[in-house]
Amino acid sequence: MSVRRVILIVLAAIVVAGTAGYFYLTQERPRVNVLLADGSDSVVLMDFTKAIATNPPPEGWYHRIFKRHDPMEISFVTKDGRPSLRLTTSDSGSIFARQVDIPLDSYPYLTWEWFIEQAVVSELDERTVDGDDHPARLWLRFEDASGKHRAMEIIWGSQHLKKGDWKYLTFYYVLEFPHYTANGGAENERKWIREEVSLADLYKHLWGEPEGARLIEIGIFCDTDETGAQSIAYFSDIRASKRAAGAPDDQSN
Repeated sequence: MSVRRVILIVLAAIVVAGTAGYFYLTQERPRVNVLLADGSDSVVLMDFTKAIATNPPPEGWYHRIFKRHDPMEISFVTKDGRPSLRLTTSDSGSIFARQVDIPLDSYPYLTWEWFIEQAVVSELDERTVDGDDHPARLWLRFEDASGKHRAMEIIWGSQHLKKGDWKYLTFYYVLEFPHYTANGGAENERKWIREEVSLADLYKHLWGEPEGARLIEIGIFCDTDETGAQSIAYFSDIRASKRAAGAPDDQSN
């Protein structure tokens, strides 16, 4: 192997390890206390009606903390009558995740509610590596029928990205990571929004037919570690469902 190739591989590894969402890809954890689908019409993936420990969290949950930056602050609150997880960042970021086992063949839909109280404000472009910050993300990890792992994020667009947009970030030709924008824009901030996406459709768009694929990990990820900005977001009622409930609806109060 040439010296130039070795240098490129080392540089790529440094970049991946130093970028919050992508460093997460390199870490494998024992699968314990995994949330299984129970056959009901919908499965609550992350229950915010009761506070749980975050440092350390219960078995089956992980708080991924990144090098060189503080983690997001996590608290269990009631926001406008909704049991919620409140997440704040200030030049910080982390992922609060849970291990699950949800077959997309049976549960193709993901629904959740989110409230963006303070979005990321920065001159840096969120579509670039240097500006890759969002006030709210959902981290999703899948396993296909052959056992191969794949991952993506669903994000709130900060400034340039709007509902339905895709973002792909590439690091030294090593990793092209997909982000799907579920919502965004100043006009949608400071109110509860209920979202629904077809995980099966997103999976098919990225990797082909989802037959036999399973959602094996879901996480909430908020970060301002690239821009040095601040953000405040809330999540509530994250579920996997057998059937579509309908188009997303504005639930502002």
